[in-house]
Amino acid sequence: MFFKLSSFSLVGIQAIEIFVEIHISNGLPTFTIVGLPDKAVNESRQRVRAAIINSGFKFPPKKITINLSPADIKKEGVFYDLPIAIAILIASEQVKNVNFTLIEKSSFIGELSLDGKINSIRGIICMAEQCRNSKKEYFFIPKDNLRQASCIKGINLISSTNLIEVINIITNKSIENIFIDNFKDIGEDASFDLDNLDISFKTLNIDFSDIKGQSKAKRAIEIAASGMHNILLVGPPGAGKTMLAQRIITIMPELNLEESIEVTKIYSLYKKYKDIFIKIRPFRNPHHTVSRASLIGGGIVPKPGEISLAHRGVLFLDEFSQFPKYLIEDLRQPLENKEIIISRNNLFYKFPCNFMLVLATNPCACGYFQDSAKKCKCSTKEIENYWKNISGPIMDRIDMRINVPRLDYQDFFKKLPSENSQDIKARINEAHKIQKIRYKNIKNLNINFNSEADSKLVNQWVEKNSEIKKTVLEVFNTYKLSGRAMASLLKVSRTIADLDMSTNIKTKHFMEALNYRVNFNSEI
Repeated sequence: MFFKLSSFSLVGIQAIEIFVEIHISNGLPTFTIVGLPDKAVNESRQRVRAAIINSGFKFPPKKITINLSPADIKKEGVFYDLPIAIAILIASEQVKNVNFTLIEKSSFIGELSLDGKINSIRGIICMAEQCRNSKKEYFFIPKDNLRQASCIKGINLISSTNLIEVINIITNKSIENIFIDNFKDIGEDASFDLDNLDISFKTLNIDFSDIKGQSKAKRAIEIAASGMHNILLVGPPGAGKTMLAQRIITIMPELNLEESIEVTKIYSLYKKYKDIFIKIRPFRNPHHTVSRASLIGGGIVPKPGEISLAHRGVLFLDEFSQFPKYLIEDLRQPLENKEIIISRNNLFYKFPCNFMLVLATNPCACGYFQDSAKKCKCSTKEIENYWKNISGPIMDRIDMRINVPRLDYQDFFKKLPSENSQDIKARINEAHKIQKIRYKNIKNLNINFNSEADSKLVNQWVEKNSEIKKTVLEVFNTYKLSGRAMASLLKVSRTIADLDMSTNIKTKHFMEALNYRVNFNSEI
């Protein structure tokens, strides 16, 4: 007896359709799974056997062969328990009056407990999306995965708590209230409990009003957050670099629906996020002892690294100069391409990594180079060696470089008025709206922020603007900046103009952007 049904496997954050094929024949009782299964898949045999028996069925004492097709792709995880169990029950003819039309239009996924309960699995949102793309009408999933999968439009979800429920559905015994028009506006859905999110998403009890002084750094961070520009904060110990960076997330707008789906797809690869829809921009802060695989992504079965977990949010690298040189250089390609591709066994695992990079470091090894109160103990050679770890190509990709000086007595003890995060966030929201309108109707260009603009767009800004055309040429010749650096300057200028509600980039906008780049170079 032969039978097959549809399921899914994960390759990175991409799901691919897998067919669970079964052949039952006479012979010595065996239960074999082929098709490059890993240990977790092979252990399905014990789970499926117990789940079938404890659900009131008999496990057939025959020669059972399960093939996970296509057979040249390595299968890992516990996704196939449910489809294997259903295939066995149908192929052994223990289930009567099966609705084969429904099965042909459906895909199945889920982990089984020994008692037949269907447990949640990771990556459900990726699979739901692929199920829709595969022209399937229905997707049988664990009930605990329903809320996260419900954000994908165009696929009906059938959620079940145990194996018997699924059997009742495919035999038309329990069909009412099963097929769900699942897509809805989940932006205001309070059922997504943000208290279950980890520290990377929580803003906690912090606000920009906590920062005393540092008006220039605050202004620079507002600009950077408005256009998602990379920024470097340099200053002596205790100047407030880390405090500034940690509060960036409090002024950034929430993710829109499309961005939320992108971020949730990445986090859904981890089971702790199995039923959470992420609406807050991620903030990742790895320690400088982080491994290459943890930062960039990788492993035997590649998983996303910190750069991908920061997608559509902030990657904050504190004490940047302490990171190993090879890790710093590893950032070059992801910063340029906005994605990381890892190759394993002729498969390519692609993870998005479109993030805002925030760096913080001391100006030298002792931390007090050019400090107003303490004398630096480093020699010129030591300072040069300190900065050698950060190469020119990496520095060229940093749009804004800000000196964060020591607070003076007046700033520290006087109660000076300081804007709170909500006031700054309101201005950034308006800048984001302007950029969204600007880029919405540009064909073949999927960008949201000024930092993502390509060279063609940047050239158009200059060609149509006679006011800054001459200034751009003078700056280019004076400071000998690279093409990337000039483009970066113009992108930051465009963001400053958006905050100023200006249609065109003006000279004052360009000069402010220049101040955030070249003045830093002249001081360090």
